[in-house]
Amino acid sequence: MQANSQTEERTPARALEAPQASLDKLLQAKDQLASDFGALVSDAEELLKSTAKYSGEGLNSARVKFRDNLDHFKGRLAGAQDAALDRWNRTAEASNGYVHENPWKIVSAAAALGVILGFLLRRK
Repeated sequence: MQANSQTEERTPARALEAPQASLDKLLQAKDQLASDFGALVSDAEELLKSTAKYSGEGLNSARVKFRDNLDHFKGRLAGAQDAALDRWNRTAEASNGYVHENPWKIVSAAAALGVILGFLLRRK
């Protein structure tokens, strides 16, 4: 039974699990960052609302400028997020297609990299 589990660890499907784990961590970090930016924008909007009761030409001017900058920031953030997501999806589709079209090239490259790393690490 032990030999069988070692054989399973060397399959191409197992070799693809490590990048999937990295992808999951990246997506979690992206989601956390988006959540943090959302909280920042919400807090900034709340700050604008709480200062609405104060008057004065300088404060009103600062409030309008802050609102404009906040709206501009939200637009740029949404655009950047869409562009990054689109780029990520295209890269993932291209990588997935290449791996499915050339599985033995990928396995061979991974094996060669493993041999090289093993040789280099053994020398130390």
